[in-house]
Order: sequence, then structure tokens, then C-alpha cells
Amino acid sequence: MRSRGQRFFLSVLALCLASTSFLAPKVQAQRINVLIIGDSVASVLRWAPESMKPLWGTTYNATLEVWGCQKLLDSGCVDSAKLSAYDQIVKHRNDNIDIVVIATGYNDTGAEYIRKAIRKINSEVKSQGASLIWLTYRENGNVKVKNRAFNAVVKAESKKLKFTLLDWEFIARKNKHWFTGDRVHMNKFGGLQLARHIKMALDLKMGFTKATTTTTVAATTTVAS
Repeated sequence: MRSRGQRFFLSVLALCLASTSFLAPKVQAQRINVLIIGDSVASVLRWAPESMKPLWGTTYNATLEVWGCQKLLDSGCVDSAKLSAYDQIVKHRNDNIDIVVIATGYNDTGAEYIRKAIRKINSEVKSQGASLIWLTYRENGNVKVKNRAFNAVVKAESKKLKFTLLDWEFIARKNKHWFTGDRVHMNKFGGLQLARHIKMALDLKMGFTKATTTTTVAATTTVAS
């Protein structure tokens, strides 16, 4: 026969376990708000919605601001890209964004311009308490030379400012079948691969997975898997 003290202890234990069972779903339901910003290259994630499948049903609540002709700091050449990448980040200041992913830059020129853009965007992202992931640019087609210079700046700034670099150029280099005839814009399958690697970078950033084929320099993580 259990004593009164034993019965009281078991009752308290049962109450604790019941409380835990109610709390667990709340923890599991926690969402990570991700803002993905890009130009026509990343717009495949919007015009081919199935490209976003790797992020469906995950902890990530992704918002897409991927618009053709978008620029990093200046207005684009069409109404839908009137807001620059920087402007889009500012627009979402009150949305509790946790991570900003930048894939804009194919419509911009000048190494010093992109350096300025990176620093301004990084400052805004940090002021919101969010983290920054920046994609390197595809070195092919009519942007090969320009993007090679851009990538050198992005890599240098990522080390200096300590943000995460998703090395899209390295990832996509040997995967010609991901791209359309201009060798820069993606087809639907390429869009799927883009989303898959963005998710991998997010998982690594959040500590949900361990780095495998990644290179870490100081607090900067270059994702190239």
C-alpha cells in the first residue's frame, strides 16, 4: 500500500508530465521567419511555386520578394522592382524576420557599388536582430566577368562582417542542366535545387545539421555542399 506521501509525489509527477505534453506542441510549432530577396534569377522560386517544395512543411516561414529587374540599392527598371533589395528589407522591419537571404545583384555593376550595398544591407539586417545569408553569383553567360569580381567582394565582406555565404557559384558550376539557355537563369529543376540549398544553409545556420562539405572562416560559414 502506498503512503500518503508517495501518492502525493505520484500526483505531482503526473501533473508535470501532463504539463510537458501540452508545452511540446508549442515548441514544435515555433516558426523561423525567413525573407528571401532576389531578382529575375531567383524569381524562379515565385513563377515555379513547386521550386519551394524543400521548404514546405518545415519550421521556416518563407516570404519571397524576388522580382525581375530588382537591384540592391536602386530602383529597378519595372514597377514590380521599384523597391530595391534594401527597401524590401526595410519594408519588413515589423515582421520579426529572423534570417534574410540575398540573391539580388545580377542587375548591378561596380565592385565598389556592391561593397557599399553589402555593408548597408548588413547593417539594416543586424539592426533588426536578424542574420544574413548572401549567395554568390553565377559566373557564366554575359555576366561572367562582372560576377567574378562581385564574388571576390562578397567573399571578402563576408569574412569582415561575419555573415553567412552560400556559394551558389561553386554549387551550380558543374550543373548545366539546372539552367536555361543563357546559363544564368534557372529552369524549374534548377529552382528546386536553389531552394534545397537555401534550406541546407538555413539548417546549418540554425544548428539543425552539422557542416559537411563547408568551409568556415572565423564566424563566416561558406556553404558549398
